[in-house]
This record gives sequence, structure tokens and C-alpha cells, in this order.
Amino acid sequence: MLAEKYIPKGTNGYKNLSRFFKNFDKIFTLEPLRWFPLWTVLVAGNNISQHLNDRWFYWNWSSFNLYLLFLLVLIPYVDNRLKSRFDFASQLSSITDYLKCVVYASIIMLLGSNPLSISLATLIHSVPYVLFFLAGVLTWSINIDQENGEKFHKKDIYKLLIIVVALSLLASFLGFSNDDPMISTVAAVYIPFPLVALVFPAAIRHLQRSRSYVVFIPAMFLSMRFPWLLFLLVPLFVLSRHYFYFTSGKIYPTFKVDTPEEVSS
Repeated sequence: MLAEKYIPKGTNGYKNLSRFFKNFDKIFTLEPLRWFPLWTVLVAGNNISQHLNDRWFYWNWSSFNLYLLFLLVLIPYVDNRLKSRFDFASQLSSITDYLKCVVYASIIMLLGSNPLSISLATLIHSVPYVLFFLAGVLTWSINIDQENGEKFHKKDIYKLLIIVVALSLLASFLGFSNDDPMISTVAAVYIPFPLVALVFPAAIRHLQRSRSYVVFIPAMFLSMRFPWLLFLLVPLFVLSRHYFYFTSGKIYPTFKVDTPEEVSS
């Protein structure tokens, strides 16, 4: 990030900007990083409806409407009020917790599809999206926090990674069967990330990439059909990186991974 290079920590410029970004503290109490997956799931639901009407639609600015605008604001607000555990899946500990996350995302996706237009075809086409979301939840459920000196072992994560790869493969296959180029391509492009984490020696960097790209890949592919989504995601991404850098000294969110450090097999 350029700010890290030209305004290093400890300089007067850094201190001045730190005071400026403190003004965003109230916004970040709403946990806006959660909005990335929330908005992605919501738009994925709308993508299903649009796809059923026109399989070839692409870069469609007219897809933005007041109904979606209302949901783009309402869902993050409700999510914050409910204090749901949607994208902090590393806290999940039981099958019930996973099912709650899946049901939660399914509701958001169906809202994005517009409940008034839901049909059997909508439900059928939503299945691979739900499977891919479950793969994302499972990926995030692997705790890679080593701040307390704890280390994970390959034997503790390989079962989850096998399930993630299997769910992604199934989502891609079902998407292909439904003639849905969106989810079939998204899932196929994502598969190498958990597959590398599964096949190669256990390392934090493999799981960090799997976490980042399970959100980034669908968000970017959806933006090719819904270009206005970029005007929500990019400013939030840039603001978040600068906010966390100037308030905590850490750049987040980031695609940078930790220095290679192998852990026990």
C-alpha cells in the first residue's frame, strides 16, 4: 500500500492521519468488513433471477434498482443488530452453527432474488450457490489465529479441506448442469486454493489465500454482471485498509500472506 511506503508509522504525517481516521470509529463499530460477504450473497441471489430471465446478460447497469438499494442498506444494519456470526466462522463449533449460517445466507440470497418472483427454477439454481457458501463457511471455520502461540496440525484440518474441495466441485458441476456460467466458473476458479492447502505441507499462507479468495472471486465475477457493485466494494476496501493502517498499524483486509512457515504434518 502506498500509504505504508510514503507515510510510515511514527512520522508526523502518520500521526495526523491517525487522528483523522479516528473519526471513522463509529462506522467501524458496525463491522463493515462483514458487508463484503453480505453484499456478495445478496447480489448472487439477484444474479439467479437475472440469469433466469437472460442467460447472456453482462455488465448491466440497469440491474441496480431501489429494491436492491434498500436491501444493501437494510441487511448490514439487521446483521449488526442481530450480532450474527456470519463471516466470523472460526467461532463455529457445531453442525447447528453451520446450518444457521447456511440458512442465514440462503435467506439473504432469496431476498436478493426478490421473494415475489421466486420459483422452483430459482430454488434449483440456488443450490450450487448455497453449497459454495457452505464451502466458504467451512474454510473460515479453520482457526489460523496464532497470536497465542497455538499451532494447527495438518491432521486437524484435512477433513474440512476435503469437504471444501468436494463442495466446490459439486457446486461447479451443478452450475454447469444448470447452464449457469457464474457459479460454475466461480467454484472452479476457487478450487485450486483449498486443494493446495490440502495437498501441500500445512502452512498458514495457504489457508489465508483460501479465506481471502472465497469472498474475492465471487465478488469480482458478480461485478462483471453488476458493475455498480464495484462502486460499493472498492471504496469500502480502500477505506478499510487505510483505517486499520492508521489506527492499528496493520493493513487489513489484505491479499498479502504470512512469510512461509511450515507447521506440523
